[in-house]
Amino acid sequence: MFTNEIVIDMGYSQTVIAMRGKGVIFKEPSVVAIAHQGRKVKFYASGLEAKRYMRTRDKDPLAVLVHPVRGGVIEDYDAAILMLKDFLRRALPKRGLFSPRPEVIATIACGTSVVERKNYENLLAEVGLKSPILMETPIAVSSTLSSDYNLIATFGASISDVAIVGPTGIITGCSVTMCGNAVDEKICAYVAENYRLGISMAKAEGLRVKIGSFSAEQMMSSDIQGKNLVDERPYQVEITSEEIAPMMTSVLSSFATVIESVSMMCPEKYIPDVYNAGITFCGGFAAGDGVAEFLYNRLKIRVLIPSNPDETIAIGALKFFDDRDRMYKML
Repeated sequence: MFTNEIVIDMGYSQTVIAMRGKGVIFKEPSVVAIAHQGRKVKFYASGLEAKRYMRTRDKDPLAVLVHPVRGGVIEDYDAAILMLKDFLRRALPKRGLFSPRPEVIATIACGTSVVERKNYENLLAEVGLKSPILMETPIAVSSTLSSDYNLIATFGASISDVAIVGPTGIITGCSVTMCGNAVDEKICAYVAENYRLGISMAKAEGLRVKIGSFSAEQMMSSDIQGKNLVDERPYQVEITSEEIAPMMTSVLSSFATVIESVSMMCPEKYIPDVYNAGITFCGGFAAGDGVAEFLYNRLKIRVLIPSNPDETIAIGALKFFDDRDRMYKML
């Protein structure tokens, strides 16, 4: 019988949906444009279309752009339902009358509480995905690796995970808020303090992605527009990669300390295997210039970055549909 076996990796920055046999079929920002009208919530658009809608002149003045997920937790339940429903409508083929329901693996942070897990299960049930399998992100990544014991770090936009994963699941690990948003907040504060310019977190993220680098040889600059904090007029300044490097270095250095702490909790018998395997570093931030070299110089252990680090979690979780015995042993 035909079944839709899918993975949903829904984070603060983006949502990735992958399907068995096809790979990644959907990847868009985890945002939704809505307006609160009394007790009702009016939906306008999701993902990239929501961002475009908020820039149009004829948009509803009450409309706001919402990130339903923050810190690995569903922050706005109603907005999350509307967003995920629309994502699934666009990503999946239309179901016939007797079509089976999709089987789903949904990825979560390894520090997700029992209450937060239940909220996510309820959310998935609301959009028609019953009996989901919740899988911690380091476990998902482990399926892409050949070693039995691995040190895995996933650096997200609003939450990051570090864990040592073995054949029976997570041996030790934690979730932390050292993430992309922490860098963006520092960039916003720096621009406000040094240029008296107010910019949004989205603009700070765009600046980080465009010119952020850990390499001293890679010097770039970019103009950024915002509101003058003195007279509130539109204003533009030029920011260099050298200026934002200290903010990126500060957050990643703190994250490296977390990696050290987790590695120190590794049982002695697994240390040689973990050290030989190196650190697998995933997430959109991992694609930044010089990240692997920075972590290697800081930790003195080999750092591996997959070719598509922002899709690795979804692709890894998808592999478990081919080996369900292994999956149930690790969860």
